[in-house]
Amino acid sequence: MTIGIMIMAFVFSLLLFVCDYSITFFSGYHFAKDLLADMDFPKLLLNGALAFLLFAGSLHIKLDELWKAKYNVASLAIFGTLICIFTLGTVFWLLFSLFSLYIPFVWCLVLGSILAPTDPVAIINMLGRLGLPHRMQAIFAGESLFNDGIALMAFTTLIAIATSGHSPSAAGLSLIFVQEVFGSCILGAITAFITIAVIKRINNDDIIILYSLALAAGTFSLAEHFHMSGPIAVVVSGLLMGDYLQKRPSKDDHDTVTGFWHVIDEVLNTLLFLLIGLEIMVIPFHYQTILISLACIPFLIICRFIAVGISGSALLYKDSNPKGLISILTWGGLRGGISLAIALSLPNVFPKSEILVVTYICVIFTVIVQGLTMEKLINYFYKLK
Repeated sequence: MTIGIMIMAFVFSLLLFVCDYSITFFSGYHFAKDLLADMDFPKLLLNGALAFLLFAGSLHIKLDELWKAKYNVASLAIFGTLICIFTLGTVFWLLFSLFSLYIPFVWCLVLGSILAPTDPVAIINMLGRLGLPHRMQAIFAGESLFNDGIALMAFTTLIAIATSGHSPSAAGLSLIFVQEVFGSCILGAITAFITIAVIKRINNDDIIILYSLALAAGTFSLAEHFHMSGPIAVVVSGLLMGDYLQKRPSKDDHDTVTGFWHVIDEVLNTLLFLLIGLEIMVIPFHYQTILISLACIPFLIICRFIAVGISGSALLYKDSNPKGLISILTWGGLRGGISLAIALSLPNVFPKSEILVVTYICVIFTVIVQGLTMEKLINYFYKLK
């Protein structure tokens, strides 16, 4: 449904554009464009809706299945993301040079950090309708939930290098990694355990829902305040809260709370994909960058395959259908609103417009083409239907 909404918004934007240039005195396109330009999409998503989307997604993941696949998830989320950033950055640098557009290598790595992580919002929404085996769902969702924190850390570091020209020391990078990853996990666990200790004595569903809202928003805000990864902290707290709700004696409490978060997830997902479709009106498209973006698409899939193949090599020894598993992980690497929001948050310097165009076209391709064909691929390998 959300992909359909995005396509409708995308087509609506194109129709507004055509009407604006073919009908005299029609100004709907410029009005909508100005309205979107005034909307701070990065702040709306990265500092607002993201916490609730990640929390809602992590609530439904079976913690025991995720724990069984912990090494695979950690390898894919950390090493897979870093491998993808470097390979994508190298490919982007070569493609830009081929089209006589000379962008510094560090900025190509910035673009790699934007497109390397898979989007948890798009992927969890997709997993809900595909009926994958639980272990596969845990690997898929776990990687997408955690790799955002890794990619945002890499993005922040690379932006600092690109704008200042100074590279942080190895010790500094190690400290950032420990603080962003391990510190965020500890913070998320602490806030979750405190909340669980409180709601154990509560039998009112409405109050439990309020505490879960406070947990999601409070954990994200605390992580940002202490310069940790808000996404990772929220995911950890959501996983622990979801595990507690599944084991809570009253099944009604679990159904009510998860039902509430399912509604939140659906509403925010719908708004997010609607905005992605409309954002075409504020992206500065140029003929050359469109060609470069189209040339980038196959390499986006190839780099994802390389990253999954190297970092997820342990999967080859633990699954009965490794070929299908690697193929599904590769083709299921959707990019979404988070990548677009990060690109829009770039400082207004060269090459922001080029990065925006490449990001938008890659996001649209992965969500529409890969998202709509995933079910056939999964049915082919797992024979679910």
